[in-house]
Amino acid sequence: MAELVRPAERYLASFVEALHEGYNRDTLRPETPESIAQVEADPMAFLQSQLNPPETFVQPDGSLGRAVPWTPLWWVEGDRFLGTVHVRHELSETLSKVGGHVGYAMRPSARGQGHASAALAAGLDWIRANLPLTRVLLTVNPNNPHSIRVIEKNGGVHTQTIPHIWRPSEQALHYWIDL
Repeated sequence: MAELVRPAERYLASFVEALHEGYNRDTLRPETPESIAQVEADPMAFLQSQLNPPETFVQPDGSLGRAVPWTPLWWVEGDRFLGTVHVRHELSETLSKVGGHVGYAMRPSARGQGHASAALAAGLDWIRANLPLTRVLLTVNPNNPHSIRVIEKNGGVHTQTIPHIWRPSEQALHYWIDL
């Protein structure tokens, strides 16, 4: 049975397999052979970056931004990495437009099996147990019907559609989930 856990060494080999399979850590920046090689070269440093997230990050436009506090969680079954749920503890101006409180992604071989819905549900439970939030924002591309279904299945209510701030030709749908 799959479960939501903190990143750990026992899942690193499977995480790297997922990268080679086509899993992306970031919807705005696809993995490259170089980004995968960097994780493979020093998996323990990568793990530490997950357990102790940096306070800044490089934005899609190349500028440096302040990272909000966040918790990475991995959806696993046995020792097999299936995907991630990233929980942002607060919203920055940018995250209030694109990104929201929660982001999730599944590796290609785990898609279409209910893992995303279950992982998001477990992530919402984690938020209820660990953060003082009463509702969370999720944003999604309108051309991603699978993710829209996952969000709606977990109680998401569409509240607005805005222009995507990093991709001018696209839009971002805003969904709120009451906790």
